Amino acid sequence: MIITASTQANAAAVVLFQYPIARNIALMIGTLVCNPGSIAAAAKVWEEVAVEPIKNQVAQLKQEIEEKGYWKGPAYVVFSDAVDIFTGQLETTESYFKSVGSGVDKIAGLYHFAVQVAFWVAAIMTIAAGYQVVSYFFPGAGQVAARVTINSLLTSLGTALRGIVSKKVKSVAMLTGLVVAVNAMCAMMTSSIDKGRPKPDFASADLEYTNKSSTGVGTLQRKNGGMPSVNLPGGGLLG
Repeated sequence: MIITASTQANAAAVVLFQYPIARNIALMIGTLVCNPGSIAAAAKVWEEVAVEPIKNQVAQLKQEIEEKGYWKGPAYVVFSDAVDIFTGQLETTESYFKSVGSGVDKIAGLYHFAVQVAFWVAAIMTIAAGYQVVSYFFPGAGQVAARVTINSLLTSLGTALRGIVSKKVKSVAMLTGLVVAVNAMCAMMTSSIDKGRPKPDFASADLEYTNKSSTGVGTLQRKNGGMPSVNLPGGGLLG
């Protein structure tokens, strides 16, 4: 529908070349070309992101570790606190995702309304273009009256459409800021988990823990390529 409206508006703007507002209206309709159905589907994807299964698995793991005594004392306290923080962050993430989904859904509704308005605006522009052509056969007062009527009509249409486009731009800008905030929060959570991951000391076994920044998963490697460390006289170290 919006493609048809855009095509009609551009064709009418060619006929109404004497009215700059006609070209502006056609351009504004072009900015509304979209698929509201796909936007609404994307909103559902954001809203249906479920963190409850993850929270349940983490809670089950915490309970199992406590019951079976894998970690006790201070070690378990540290683990338990980390789990609680992680669970809280999951809940915050879920609320942000739902907010984004709600925002996207509202934009889908706005675009759907804008498409309907654009369709009727293009139809009225087409009628105005036909009126302009007919007015050529009535020079003088009839043609002047036609121009005044068409100019007034196009001005009203342009004002209405400009308000819709302005709301669309503001809504998209606000949603973009929210999405950026969500991405930043997820990146911060990932970084926090990586920094908080325990990195044991394997110095006594001549091994060292090397963290891979690309995956966040560390590996054990032999020190000095597997060669023994030999103390030299004077405190030097040969390796």
